[in-house]
Amino acid sequence: MTAETHHKVSEDNPRRLLKIVIGLAVIYVMTFLSGFLQDTQLNFFNYIFFSLLLIGGIVLIRVTVRSEATGMTKWILFMTGISTTLLFIFFIGYDLLRLIGNEGLVDSIEALLYLITLFFWILVIVSLVLIGRIKAPNYLQS
Repeated sequence: MTAETHHKVSEDNPRRLLKIVIGLAVIYVMTFLSGFLQDTQLNFFNYIFFSLLLIGGIVLIRVTVRSEATGMTKWILFMTGISTTLLFIFFIGYDLLRLIGNEGLVDSIEALLYLITLFFWILVIVSLVLIGRIKAPNYLQS
């Protein structure tokens, strides 16, 4: 009975991490698509999706700290959560500067947003691969 409980916990944790990382990827795609609404009355969707991205990143950080992941896997998952926080912060800065008309800084922050986005997608892909490595031994033992 104890072995079954332990096996379930060790199998559930990577699955939860996997769901969170996939969820962040989906939310980011929605965030990207809502960017086309930037100069419309529906611009508030940008704030909703970036806020969801921030919350998802914080959840990922929290679950990663409590997870059984170690070493590089834990670091990559943690950095994935941090990148969502950076995306949120720079988006807010970008949008505020855009609204007040500071075009010089807007261009610089937009470039940083693209760089952080690239960093985010690399981390998501690496996270998915590393979570797959955590899950693989559990399925081989079944």
